Formats: sequence, structure tokens, C-alpha cells
Amino acid sequence: MSSQNFQLTSLSKLFLDLKAELKAVSGETRVSVNNCINRILSKDIFAKYDNPPFDNSAIDGFALNEDTKATIDNFSLLEGLVKPGCKATVALQKNEGIEILTGAPVPSGTTRIIFKENTKKEDQRIYFVQKDVKENNIRLQGEDFRKGDLLFKKGNQIRVTDLATLIGSGNSSVPIFKRLKVGLITTGNELKSNIERQSNSSSYIFDTNFVPLNRLLKSWGHSVVSIGSVRDNLDLLRDKINDNLERVDVFLTTGGVSTGDEDFVAQFLNGEAQVINWRIAIKPGRPFICAKLGNKYVFGLPGNPVAAFICALIILRPSLGRIGGEKTWFKPFSFKAKANFVKHKRSGRTEFLRANLNQKDGFVSIYPFEGSGRLSSLSWSNGIIELNDGEQNIEKGDLIDFIPYQSFF
Repeated sequence: MSSQNFQLTSLSKLFLDLKAELKAVSGETRVSVNNCINRILSKDIFAKYDNPPFDNSAIDGFALNEDTKATIDNFSLLEGLVKPGCKATVALQKNEGIEILTGAPVPSGTTRIIFKENTKKEDQRIYFVQKDVKENNIRLQGEDFRKGDLLFKKGNQIRVTDLATLIGSGNSSVPIFKRLKVGLITTGNELKSNIERQSNSSSYIFDTNFVPLNRLLKSWGHSVVSIGSVRDNLDLLRDKINDNLERVDVFLTTGGVSTGDEDFVAQFLNGEAQVINWRIAIKPGRPFICAKLGNKYVFGLPGNPVAAFICALIILRPSLGRIGGEKTWFKPFSFKAKANFVKHKRSGRTEFLRANLNQKDGFVSIYPFEGSGRLSSLSWSNGIIELNDGEQNIEKGDLIDFIPYQSFF
């Protein structure tokens, strides 16, 4: 290898380097709002119409024209019903009212709308039957947003909760960055992709990284180029990557990233690429490596499945977001919960503990074994706990930061 500097890089330093290095590489396209979930906006989005587009009723009730200089408790009721989807042709005079439904355009002259259940109707008059609450219950035109207002900035990821605003503002399609094409490669002589184990395959293990990472990448809005598995051979790895340079924007590998003689991903990147960082002060996931090969980014995850999965959540999620056009550096949400464990952590590295939050009592337990090859720990857990690189002593009942897995999607 060309680099024998094995000093560990802190996670905070890694993030600083990645933020400075990573640039958006995808081109632009336009898609309908039906197909824009999890996509990254390539331009600012502005409202094309006011919302609401006209003054309309917030309730079922009666539209009134009150004489603000007089205090009365009854009004003359006009014939008719103002419905949604119809123009309000009536004009209310002083002390007149008319029945109206939610969403219907407000008749001219209306000062406010009152709840039907607060009144009684008798001889074409409306009477208050309980204490009146002075609310106008009118949704004013443009009170939510007006034509020309900036709604979403370039680089924002579109969520399900954004769709109503996009549609209501008249944006039936949106400009987005094209999906990031991620070339996924797993490495290792021992890997077996076929789940049907054969009698002579006692020296093989199932490839438990490819499918989970494939699903993760797609859930983040990226396109996966399945390059397959490569045996532990430097020439084979080099050929596999070079043969696919024009097909992908980013390479993602698993395994072969430590310092051994058979760790050919690390050897290849140290010898032929510009290494951004290698060997990170985190647990699990220390051997992680990231580099730039020509104009293509390469991320090398550890081979152990738990370490690969945790590194994907913590490092890949924000990194690929940035390369795919995301403006802000992604950070998962966390909340305070009570520890149901005792833990002494030495300083020097950031640790991510597989954890399970008991929603009944609010206590968080951690998986009793730390090995990153224990597949069952992922299905047992529903989130992780991040312990920073300082020394920490956690006692049962202490408040800790719990990050649910859902916050990464």
C-alpha cells in the first residue's frame, strides 16, 4: 500500500472533510409530484397560486354580516345554502345571514361565520343559544402562502408531507437532481450469494450485505447498479471498478478495507485513488475508507454486516445525500430516554450501541454482545445510541440520546 499512516480519524473530522470534499454530481430532470418522494430539488420552488385561492369558510355554519356598532343576538336568515365549488352570488346586508358549508366561498358582506350548533333557527331568523365566541372562522385568500412565495429551496429533499403544498401551489411537476447511480460491490472469497446452501459449501457464508444495502440505497432515493461480488484479488477488483466507471456516479464496496495482505479495496484505493479518509475512530466500523477515483467517489464499508449497516446509516446517508444534491448535511433526529444499562466508555472513539427502546416504560436496553458479526442484534434493536468520543460513565436511569432507525428514512 502507498499509505501506512494508520492514525485514526475522529468522526467529527471525517464529517468536516466530507462536507468540504463532496460535491453534487447528478444532472437535472423534471418529474411529476406523483414521482418526487425522496428526490432532491435542483431549483427553488415558488407558489404559482395563492392558498387559499379565495376567502372560504372554515366551518359548517352561518355567514353573518354584523353591525359592529350594535349588540344583537339574532339575524335575518336568507334562503339558500352556500356550497363548495359554487360561486357565492348573494351579498349580505347588515344583520343578515345565510347557511354555509366548509370550503364554500364567503359571500360579500360577511364579517364572520358562526357554528351552526351555537344557534337555533326560528321563523327565518338565527338566534344564539350559548355564549358566542368571537372568531371569524374565515380562511382568507393567501393566508397560507401567496403567488410568488418561496416554498422550498434548492437542495431540499421532498417528503410526503410536502406533496399537499406542491399541489396546492400549482406545482404539478418539479425540477430535481437525477437519481444518484450507486455501483454496489461486495468482496470476499467466502461470500455465497445463493441462499440455497450446498453440501460442499461449509467454508462459505451468505452475502448478508448486498440485499440490505441495496434496499437502504433505494429507500434514500438512489438508483443501484448491481455490480456483484468480487473475489479477493487486486486485479479482479481493479477490472470490476474500471469496467463500470461510466455506469455509476459512486462506488460502494463491502469488505477488504482493513490493513491486512488480503484487504484489496484498501490497497487499490491507497495505490490508485485520492484517499479522503481511512480508518475512523468509531465502533463498529473502524476500517471505513472513502476516496476519489478520477471524478468518482468510492466508499468502502467494513465486511462485517453490523459494521457495514451502521456505517451506512451514519456516514453514507449524509454523504450520498450531498453528492446527490442535498444542501444540508443530513442528521438523524434523536430524543432523550432512560438507560436500562450500565456502561463505562473510554475516550478516543465514538461508539454506536445497538439499542432497543421499550415504549411502555421509556427505558433503553443495549445488545449484550458487541461483535459486529451478530446479525440478530439488528433485528433485536429498533435504534442506536451514540456515545461521543469522550469518556462516559452511564448508570441505569441516566438520560441518553436514542436515535430510532426510522429517523434515517
